[in-house]
Amino acid sequence: MIKAIAIDDEPMALQVLQHHAARMNNIRIEQTFTNASEGLRYTHQHKPDLVFLDIKMPDHNGLDIAIALPAATHVIFTTAYSQYAVQGFDINATDYLLKPISYHRFVKACAKVEERLSTPAISATITVRENGTWIRIPLSHLLFIQAKGNYLHLVTTTSTHLIRNTLQEFASHLPHTFLRINKSYIVNTAAVDVVENNHVIVSGHKVPVSAQLRSALLTSLHK
Repeated sequence: MIKAIAIDDEPMALQVLQHHAARMNNIRIEQTFTNASEGLRYTHQHKPDLVFLDIKMPDHNGLDIAIALPAATHVIFTTAYSQYAVQGFDINATDYLLKPISYHRFVKACAKVEERLSTPAISATITVRENGTWIRIPLSHLLFIQAKGNYLHLVTTTSTHLIRNTLQEFASHLPHTFLRINKSYIVNTAAVDVVENNHVIVSGHKVPVSAQLRSALLTSLHK
């Protein structure tokens, strides 16, 4: 069963999603939110598998909200504006539904989520390739990840690694304890020692945090 929530400033749009989900036996929309900040807070507290997320909302941009979600959360964007599609997939969204959302497209999008969820559970380690050599890194040792163009800089408790990958793709293999704190960084929240206005300290490393994502980090740390 896919546990989902939906965030959209339009109540009618939320009703459509709930109606579609009610016709299926493999997905349950547990909560709906017209306030994006409340939806984001709920996601960090309850860890749903999937978030249906509107992009163009009065007080929030759904693309920014998606970045602030826990790394392992699947996202299906819902919007009336097709020009956001490319940006949505740049954030590694599972799918993109254009309003008005048909039941057929809803089913196909949920099937993608179910397929991703059916893959083996995330292990306690992650294997990366650096300069032709495969390296296994315990996730408990991974402090943070920094995007550098087409490469990622991985900083662990004992070493650093430079691998070719995107932040979005790498995030899909990480558990909920890893959180994106700005467009270029993901941190292991278990390793965060101090949170300041514009940065965090992770085992002695100073890592910048955006003002918008700082609240999501604090919510995660105070669970």
